[in-house]
Amino acid sequence: MVKTREVGDVAGVVVLCATHRLARCLRQAHDRSQAALGGCCWSPLPALTVSQWLDDVLEEALLAGTLPVSEAAPTVLSAVQERALWERVIEAEAGDSPDAAFFDSEGLAAAAAAANELIEGWGLRVQGEHGEEVRRFMRWRAEFRRRCEPGGWCEPVRAQAMQIDALAAGAGRLPESVLFAGFDRYTHQEQRLAQALRARGCAVAELELGNAEDGRATAVALPDRLAECRAAVDWAAARHQADPVARIGIVVPDLAGVRTQLADALDEALHPQAFAAEHADMPRLYNFSLGAPLARQPLVETALRLLRLAASRRVEQAEAGELLRGAYWSADVGEADRRAQIEAAARESLAPTVSVERLLRFVRHKAGAPRLIGHLENLRAGAAALPSRQLPSRWAADLAKLVEAAGWPGERPLSSHEFQARGAFGEALDSMAQFDGVLGRIGLGEAVSRLARLCAERVFQPETEGDPPVQVMGPLEAAGMRYDALWVMGMNDDVWPAAANPNPLLPAALQRRAGTPGASAEVEGSFALAINRRLLRSAPELVFSWARSEGDRVRRPSPLIAALPAGEAPAPKPPLAAALCGTAALEALDDHRAPPLAAGERVGGGSNLLKAQAICPAWAFYRYRLGARALGEPAEGLDASARGSLLHAVMEGFWQGRAATQFLAMPTAEVAAALRGAVDAALAAFNAARDEALPARIVALERERLLTLVGRWLELEAQRPVPFEVVACEAGHEVDIEGLRLKLTVDRIDRFAGGACAVIDYKTGARVDAASWAKDRITEPQLPLYAAFVAGAEVDAVAFARLRRGDEAFVGVAAASGLLPGVAGLAESRRRFGEEAFPDWPSLIAHWRYAIAVVAAEVREGVAAVVVSDEAALAFCEVKPLLRLAERRSQQERAE
Repeated sequence: MVKTREVGDVAGVVVLCATHRLARCLRQAHDRSQAALGGCCWSPLPALTVSQWLDDVLEEALLAGTLPVSEAAPTVLSAVQERALWERVIEAEAGDSPDAAFFDSEGLAAAAAAANELIEGWGLRVQGEHGEEVRRFMRWRAEFRRRCEPGGWCEPVRAQAMQIDALAAGAGRLPESVLFAGFDRYTHQEQRLAQALRARGCAVAELELGNAEDGRATAVALPDRLAECRAAVDWAAARHQADPVARIGIVVPDLAGVRTQLADALDEALHPQAFAAEHADMPRLYNFSLGAPLARQPLVETALRLLRLAASRRVEQAEAGELLRGAYWSADVGEADRRAQIEAAARESLAPTVSVERLLRFVRHKAGAPRLIGHLENLRAGAAALPSRQLPSRWAADLAKLVEAAGWPGERPLSSHEFQARGAFGEALDSMAQFDGVLGRIGLGEAVSRLARLCAERVFQPETEGDPPVQVMGPLEAAGMRYDALWVMGMNDDVWPAAANPNPLLPAALQRRAGTPGASAEVEGSFALAINRRLLRSAPELVFSWARSEGDRVRRPSPLIAALPAGEAPAPKPPLAAALCGTAALEALDDHRAPPLAAGERVGGGSNLLKAQAICPAWAFYRYRLGARALGEPAEGLDASARGSLLHAVMEGFWQGRAATQFLAMPTAEVAAALRGAVDAALAAFNAARDEALPARIVALERERLLTLVGRWLELEAQRPVPFEVVACEAGHEVDIEGLRLKLTVDRIDRFAGGACAVIDYKTGARVDAASWAKDRITEPQLPLYAAFVAGAEVDAVAFARLRRGDEAFVGVAAASGLLPGVAGLAESRRRFGEEAFPDWPSLIAHWRYAIAVVAAEVREGVAAVVVSDEAALAFCEVKPLLRLAERRSQQERAE
């Protein structure tokens, strides 16, 4: 195709652009140049996409009567209509076949639409024998065409082919010349259009965009993708500061994958004040060519969640939790705190998946959120009153009423961006009407699903004020654009050129011969090379960057930038805090100490407080003094904590009021009956305390588990060598240690015939660790705590009772061997308790008293540093994110 760098007289020229963005930018550039010349009479540049121009030409011909109505294009399906029709065809063929459940009709419909577009747009002819995938697709295509005929429907690619045929036959008034702009490769249809134009005497050429010579380009290596984002943003910010009117571009092949990181970095560099809520919608100095899916806008996401709740019989608690915590519906301001409390309670009480009615009963049971309850009931009542099936256009109005019945979009006034998102959601609802002819009457569930997909496919981009100097775009959106400086990131060999990805429903060899997109590595390599050449002429200064690693994977640069000279990344900018404070001095504060305990101040947690303090003081401070804790995770049936509570209740119920001599004299059948009674009583009390009783199947399983587990443990108890008596179960005590008052609960105390005691704590986990009892910081302090500060000289043994199926045992230490099965005496435990430090039993008790007192004094004095010797000990820490361990490791590395 002949190339030209000049448009010439716009009166007889049409510029056909590869993208809408390029067409708009060419029109704007032409307007600016004409305004600069000061002419009072000038014509706008007719820059359009191919489809826009063909529509205009043939519509004009139709209105003028030069194109017969019979030759006009049929009703053109939108992209969503086309895919919906493909889905219907695919589902109809699958029918009730056994493999129908494995069909991803949505994914197959997208692949089928793409394959059909390749056939029409690239002139492919599928002939001969092929595999089952190709044969099946060709059957789908024939059925798709058959279903289109009665309604006069036509997919966009075939409609464009008909338009080109009509143009070639003489329809429409043509300009003197047509310039193609921004095309890195031409489809078969675009080539046919150029031939038809030439055949009718129209001059056809390719408009060369960009500079005449390549810009100065360098290649920069960065540690990872995040470092790339920050380097590109810092570079753009520096260029903008040096020249506020310069046009700066950032090109990213995988823009969708890094959009959020780039937006955050751009805000930090150019608009640090935007992190304040009141400035969230402020105008930006940057603009993204790629918006985010409408479905990901929080206001729209909430509306879709409400509709899914209305259409469902069962709901994932995670989905319901997002609704309860989130805004944009019901009393999202006035009842926000109570809604958060209800959601936290639901995590503890409800299964991961619950019926909607069960969820409603739970919310009604929790007082304090009357408007929430009213809106939920309105939502369910509104859904129940709807017809079972109706046309999508009718569903659109009903879906709008449903979200309004739930109090959407909430109490507070909407921001500008939120208002635009609400309008876009209304447009998505209106567009449901396009499914009427394709889908017919559908149910509520499918209507909600179709709307959700419309919102997921609709790109939402809030209106941009003016023409921001920093533009962020993908390689295709950058076609034909000119910049003063350009940064192209993501130039790794696994990204650029893109990997071959031929359509699976068409013969791969046929696609390779035609050179269709994704057909082969050679095709993608040529395409990427053409884009690289175009980018090199887009700006006088260019930087191409690549990441050295991603996680543990080492990455390499793209071969397309291998010949570029190496450049240097810009120096990192100061942190956001410094930017916000300007030249003000920053004050560094040590956070390793909290305020000491005030007189009379109580701290909960009991022995767990001292355990956390011994492992990591910050853990104890955050969890027990500040009350921070992780939200519970819903469990199917019973979680580990509930199972542990049930086990304690069974053991207490069995031993309460029963002497060991009585137990040892009981026949096996009588022991089993007593155990069944204890298990049944524990389960009944547990169920009575719940908002809703456990299902019978869960109760039966848990009953069987407890009978087996405790039954095997009682067999071990029957083998104890020394007579004993159970004198206390779940006994409560209060102690004062260094001014720190703690409430303790001891699982069990046994008294031996001589008067000494054994203190026992039940454990069901695999990890039972008594090794810390000989150390300065005791990380399992509950038994030493009782022995040292409650019982004193009366204790001769402390042990965990490990109730783990197949691994039942006592684990601990005693004054002498033989008191408990498997528990060695102090003299036989010298590997753990050295004789020099622990010559006798009183010395061990004294060590416990001193070590625990030291840790208790730390709590009283406010010691709250992040100090931990073994991070594995934090496996069950509820406030682990607050400890910022990664930051701590980074600080240590810098210090070293």
